[in-house]
Amino acid sequence: MMPSETQVSIDDAMRYIDEALVLRPIDSVIIHHTWRPKAAEYRGLSTIRAVRQYHMNVRGWSDNGYHIMIGPPGDVFLCRPLRRVGAHCKGHNAHSVGVAYVADFDTEDPAGYAGLEVGQRIVAALLRRFGLGIEAVHFHREYAPKSCPGRKMSLDAYRAAVARMHEHEGYIKVVMLPDGEGVDCRARLEHGVTRADLRPLAEALGYEVVEQIKKQNKVYLRRVR
Repeated sequence: MMPSETQVSIDDAMRYIDEALVLRPIDSVIIHHTWRPKAAEYRGLSTIRAVRQYHMNVRGWSDNGYHIMIGPPGDVFLCRPLRRVGAHCKGHNAHSVGVAYVADFDTEDPAGYAGLEVGQRIVAALLRRFGLGIEAVHFHREYAPKSCPGRKMSLDAYRAAVARMHEHEGYIKVVMLPDGEGVDCRARLEHGVTRADLRPLAEALGYEVVEQIKKQNKVYLRRVR
């Protein structure tokens, strides 16, 4: 378990995401902005520590509510460990990862925020780690009556940018069968191993999934052609 407020390089962050022991199921990555402090008030590690102190001393939480925070220049901070349930989106914390930008995207322009792309790379890495599609990326405002991560942020545009990162950094998506047919089965590289959703791949090969027993890690197929 890594400590809160650990500033790391983007490469170290990617390794942490790939290697961290996470036993809880993850089905979404939820994007936030801090609102306060805003980007113009950012002072590096001291700002991230101040967020943690606010969350603990004012909100009464056990740690920083976010798992990963991104500073305006593209600084990456590992905060609450991924294995622990966050405190960033009421009703959706148990199965999600919280990623927050130090910014006020109600008033500050995301286009001028150097760390935006770094955050998108982080989100793409989280999708790969947990085998999630782009639809698993959500904005906080989908679940709460607020503008977070800011009125200047577009969910569609953000997802499109993450999808480009996803494809560039290991997301294959289409598998080619021996006869040349392409199958869209969300294939991806994980630790040098190609993984894919079984159902579309099995159906393309002429099988149907009869039963899938997740607890026993078994899948039963039936030849249909």
